[in-house]
Amino acid sequence: MANITLPLDIDSLKILSQDIDEKGNIVLTVESKCQQTHCHKCGKSATKRHGYGETMKVRHTSILDTPVILKIKPVRYLCEHCGDGPTTLEKFDWVAKGGKITKGLETYIQRSLINSTIQDVSRKEGVSYSTISTMLSHSIGVTVNWDNLRDLHTIGIDEISNRKGFQDFVAIVSAKDTQGNLSILAVLDDRKKETVLDFFQSIPDELKQTVKHVCTDMYDGFINAAVEVFGQKKVVVDRYDVAKLYRQPLDDLRIKEMKRLKLELSAADYAELKGMMWILRKQHECLTETEKSKLTLLYRHSPLLKKAHRQALTLTHIFNTHSDRKSAIAKIDRWITQVEKSELSCFDRFIGTLTKYKSSIANYFKNRKNSGFVEGLNNKIKVVKRRCYGFTKAESLFQRLTLDLQGYRMLGI
Repeated sequence: MANITLPLDIDSLKILSQDIDEKGNIVLTVESKCQQTHCHKCGKSATKRHGYGETMKVRHTSILDTPVILKIKPVRYLCEHCGDGPTTLEKFDWVAKGGKITKGLETYIQRSLINSTIQDVSRKEGVSYSTISTMLSHSIGVTVNWDNLRDLHTIGIDEISNRKGFQDFVAIVSAKDTQGNLSILAVLDDRKKETVLDFFQSIPDELKQTVKHVCTDMYDGFINAAVEVFGQKKVVVDRYDVAKLYRQPLDDLRIKEMKRLKLELSAADYAELKGMMWILRKQHECLTETEKSKLTLLYRHSPLLKKAHRQALTLTHIFNTHSDRKSAIAKIDRWITQVEKSELSCFDRFIGTLTKYKSSIANYFKNRKNSGFVEGLNNKIKVVKRRCYGFTKAESLFQRLTLDLQGYRMLGI
């Protein structure tokens, strides 16, 4: 077998010998090039050797898919500055916290953990689950490190169900900076206003000043907390959350009208109205000629649904039009007046909600900010939870999201 020579990537070590153990691992016996350490008692330099400590075996990054183990005896130094002559064992800056793997392997494992699981990486790399779990706890905190963030241009906040079928919600706070980088700021234990408010107030003042928008849904706890800390002008209610609210009564009316038409029309005539749910949800300009013909037929059979559908399209058009905030509010007010004058009652509840949150909804028209990145994050969270078979602690979810979202940036990749 041909031999190759590779330099050890730890400059402070010298290789003394190389062996293959009974498990096929490459074992490198090394010694430190350092000639001193700092006394644990006085902190001064200790240079007088006083024996050795127990032999350490530290796992390093693999070579050609073969595990590498560094075998070293740490030197014990005698302090000549302290009267009682204490000894201090040499500490190695290349060993990760915990003493079982090198920092080089720690970085490699962190990279492998991105979009993966501890169990998978443990099996692939032959490193114990507990070692990787400990490493993750040491390298990724359970709360955000504000020093790693330069700005919080757009904050997004939403809740997710921690356990399916239970009223167990956690609030996810994220931020997208001016460069478009997405970061996780917090996974809060609940979605109460007090909890969210405490977190917003904990943001350092210099970072608070960089916040330009806070995107949220219509949950009062989120809106009120954001308004109290950042002010009304920065809080934006997501336009897609608004769209869901006015499309729901249209769907309810469609179901009611289709039930009526099923009783009144012949089976052949009713069959021509098949697929109306998706047709009503599309923009008119996106419809095919066949779909437009079906819509015209539905309009003829249900004038009430025609009115409701056209009002919904009008409101969608308002949000799609690049208006300034003042003009948008005027258009929304005119829309409300038109609906109230019509015989439509399906939008009554929605109009009450629209009126209540009008100011925050209208803030969308300033820069057309929305919670699209929050919804994308929610999908990622679902994948993470499914991949890791759920999380019992908010801290664990925060660590995994931090690694998946920011891992490559943290590792300089």
